[in-house]
Amino acid sequence: RHLGVGKKLLVSHHEHNTRAAIPKLLQYAAQGLSIAVVSDAGTPGISDPGMELAAECAAASVPLVPVPGACAAIAALSISGYANTEFCFGG
Repeated sequence: RHLGVGKKLLVSHHEHNTRAAIPKLLQYAAQGLSIAVVSDAGTPGISDPGMELAAECAAASVPLVPVPGACAAIAALSISGYANTEFCFGG
C-alpha cells in the first residue's frame, strides 16, 4: 500500500509443486498478466525450479525479461530455457 501497489496474487513455486505451479503460471501469462519470479536464494532460474518455468515459457513463446544483478550473463542464462545445472563462465 505504501508504494501504491494493491493486493497481489501470490503463487508458491518450488521443487515440490513444479508440475502444478507451472501450468497455472503459464495460464496467467496467457491471460496477459505479468508474473514476477522472486527467489530468496539468488537469481531465479539458477539452481531452482525457475529453470523449468523458463523452459516452459520459452516453449510456449511467453516473453521473459530478467532483472539483472551483478552479472548480465547469469541474467541471460536464467531466462534462456536451457538446462543450467552446470555451466562455466570465464570472464
